[in-house]
Amino acid sequence: MRRRNRFSLIGVGLAGMLAVAAVTPSGGSRLLAEQTTDSKDVRSASDPAETEENKQNIEIASRSEGGLNKTAGVSVVFDRSALAGFTYDSTELFERINRQTATASTATNATQAADPDVAETLPDVLLEPTSALETGYKGMAVSLPRETYVNVRTAPNASAEKVGKIYAKAVADVLEEVSGTDGAWFRIHSGSVDGYVKAEFFAIGDNALAMRDDISTRIGTVNATNLRLRSTPDLSNNDNIITTLGSGTKATIVDEEGEFYKIELDKDCFGYIHRDFVKLEYLYVQAISLDEERIAAELAYQEQLAREAEEARLAEEARLAEEARKEAERKAEAARKAAEKRRQADAFRQQLCAYALQFVGNPYRFGGSDLINGTDCSGFVMRVYQKFGYKIERTSRKQAATGTPVAVDLKTLRPGDLLFYETNGRINHVALYIGNGKIVHAANENFGICVWDAFYRTPCCAVSFLP
Repeated sequence: MRRRNRFSLIGVGLAGMLAVAAVTPSGGSRLLAEQTTDSKDVRSASDPAETEENKQNIEIASRSEGGLNKTAGVSVVFDRSALAGFTYDSTELFERINRQTATASTATNATQAADPDVAETLPDVLLEPTSALETGYKGMAVSLPRETYVNVRTAPNASAEKVGKIYAKAVADVLEEVSGTDGAWFRIHSGSVDGYVKAEFFAIGDNALAMRDDISTRIGTVNATNLRLRSTPDLSNNDNIITTLGSGTKATIVDEEGEFYKIELDKDCFGYIHRDFVKLEYLYVQAISLDEERIAAELAYQEQLAREAEEARLAEEARLAEEARKEAERKAEAARKAAEKRRQADAFRQQLCAYALQFVGNPYRFGGSDLINGTDCSGFVMRVYQKFGYKIERTSRKQAATGTPVAVDLKTLRPGDLLFYETNGRINHVALYIGNGKIVHAANENFGICVWDAFYRTPCCAVSFLP
């Protein structure tokens, strides 16, 4: 069975409690059922009997309680146990209404018009099933919203075993009225529950009928083909047509305006249809057995656990997503800082190389370290580095041994790195790499300080002292 249209068990009890003022007649009377033809059964609305049953049979829940909802057996026999946590497919629910209403309703369908909602060609009006409903209500009782619920018992006395509960504004078929130990009782059938309830807590007959709109949900069934759903209640304006509805389409009626019903077709989808082409049905709440209540409570508990688990899962997903977001931000910031640091380092290296290139053309002097008057290879790089705050060793061999090794590869060498060269396995020359495969160095007496290709001979190693 597919699960849709889920309702809350708790919501049913709360709905009854919140509607107390709406259905209490003027003058403060809570006993609508007392207006009977037999004067000896009339009881005072302002002074109900204080009996043990009043204490035991009527239980005010310390917290809001819900119940399995079912429809009244005479007018529309509709099992609304979905409201207690059970779920049914909408189509199945409405098909059940159609099947069961056919045996209870005496209304007949009108001839269908070719153009159903055009005023000039309206067919015979489809009568609302009011007469059938009114007839049915003569044998029905409505639980007054005085208390949260009334107990249904196996016998007409307050000490009898409880078999179920009938919540405020729920309906029951009255099978007979009997005298109990403390006044009149009704033997009722409601939903799956059969038993006895205290009569003073129910409205019957015309009083029950007067409460119809307050205790029922109205369902409209389209009784025409291609009935127009309009955005406004106006037949003369065809610009207001939203769509057309097929015969048998079901919708909740939320209001009336003149010749139109305002319906809720889907969630948040509202419109108007002409009432002459709508068959009206009423859905009611019925009693709940103790077993059904137990099952409903268990289902509600399981659903609560499932909701809590889902909420926990979503919360954990949100936490992990937030952590991932922060980690991504941290990495991005670290990458930004690293890139900025690399940019600054590259700028610094270029500055160092530019300084070294100022001395190109100056003389080479073995053992010297004067960038103007003469220097050898290791003295040249030592003085260039010294200008920028770096103190490195004097000889090429010690410079190679103390720097940070880097690969001798044009892809990884950076301007400012030092390249070393050897003869017979012994390092004897150093040059400053300036990028693009070039070096600046104090070559020898013939060339002085000059720019050559970095691989004029094969470097044996490379080191870096710079960031």
